[in-house]
Amino acid sequence: MKIRALTIFASNIDKDKIENYANQLSSINDSLIWSKRIAFPPKSLNEKIIGKIPENKDIIYSIIHLSQKDNLSLIKDILSVNENFYGSILLNNPSYVDNVSKFIYDLEPQLATRVAVLIYDDFLTTPYFPVGSANTLIDSMAISLIYPREFLDGNAQKALSVADEYAKKIATQLKLKYLGIDVSLSPWKEESVAEIIEKRSGKLFSFGNMSTVAEINKEIFEIAWKLKITPIGFSEVMLPVAEDNVLIERVNEGTLTLQGLFLLTSVCVAGIDMVVVKKDYDLIRKILKDSMALQIVKRRPYGVRLIPSTDSGYVYLKDYGRIPEIKTL
Repeated sequence: MKIRALTIFASNIDKDKIENYANQLSSINDSLIWSKRIAFPPKSLNEKIIGKIPENKDIIYSIIHLSQKDNLSLIKDILSVNENFYGSILLNNPSYVDNVSKFIYDLEPQLATRVAVLIYDDFLTTPYFPVGSANTLIDSMAISLIYPREFLDGNAQKALSVADEYAKKIATQLKLKYLGIDVSLSPWKEESVAEIIEKRSGKLFSFGNMSTVAEINKEIFEIAWKLKITPIGFSEVMLPVAEDNVLIERVNEGTLTLQGLFLLTSVCVAGIDMVVVKKDYDLIRKILKDSMALQIVKRRPYGVRLIPSTDSGYVYLKDYGRIPEIKTL
């Protein structure tokens, strides 16, 4: 088990505060922590602070969170300054789908990995970037985990318990309110969530996969409830294609198509995440519209992170490698 993200949520922004939090995070040396993060509040970025943010390669920032009607070009401008910067767009009005689609269509693949569309009523407080923002009243802290191996081995309860106690101690040391854990079961490469699904219900995509995902979600919530852990953010099964070796393999061989992935996202989150799609404006637009329809039915936060490809049928991404374009049929 790893703490995927130890995240500080800064309820308001000033240079000294961010520098102080960056220094405090840098001073925590523990192999248990996979990444350290600072989340900014929605729609509050003072562009003058951009050049004053500490350039610490160990810390990543969800720095800009705009709504659908804002000047979206700011996201591209700001994220181009530093590869540790992430951002998101809140989309909940169909009349803005065209503008958001055009923005995504124009993104270079590597930059697209650091931008997500959140389909929901409001901005979301979660350690998962890019959508995680500090939509909080006071400065706070929360964590997320990498624990597919523990879940597969029947040790998820122990992993969550250890992580919760550890995070509480860190929050006390940093004098921050502890919000809890986004208990989402999320993958990283060989620690595959898709493998867990396939062991229970067959190869992706097969009938039975959806009920299996629903069962896994139920198990996650039951463990959190038993341990009295506060689940925040998404707190469901996650299937980010580029981050799961088995998902990459299924997309590459064509057994998991965009339609199959959509069906799975009806019972899990974060939605259509880290998916390489054909660089086609109309396709991107339809994906967003269908995602909005799914979110209305689910009544849960739904994230979309698309990576427009070239004519080659795949893209090469730093830290991810060669990721195939998902087939639509």
